[in-house]
Amino acid sequence: MAAIEFWYEFGSTYSYPAVMRIETLAAKAGVELRWRPFLLGPIFQTLGWNDSPFNIFAAKGRYVARSDPRVRSREDSLRLPPAKFPQNGLEGCAARAGRRE
Repeated sequence: MAAIEFWYEFGSTYSYPAVMRIETLAAKAGVELRWRPFLLGPIFQTLGWNDSPFNIFAAKGRYVARSDPRVRSREDSLRLPPAKFPQNGLEGCAARAGRRE
């Protein structure tokens, strides 16, 4: 069976809509889904960023301001806008609860 590794970040603006759709899409395609959580914070730190790329790069911020409502509008459960980004994926230990295969 074909498999897809699904990498997601708990605090990412786009991860939640993707998480809400990925299992259904993988099942329809007959593809095994492998969940792979990761943290954006260390990646941002390596790049020297101490803020969201949406704030650091104005064009990216403008794009996500237009794109995010469009992405969320496709899913009734996603009507509320995200809180401040980036979020700390370690808060509440959600990222530490990893899934074992």
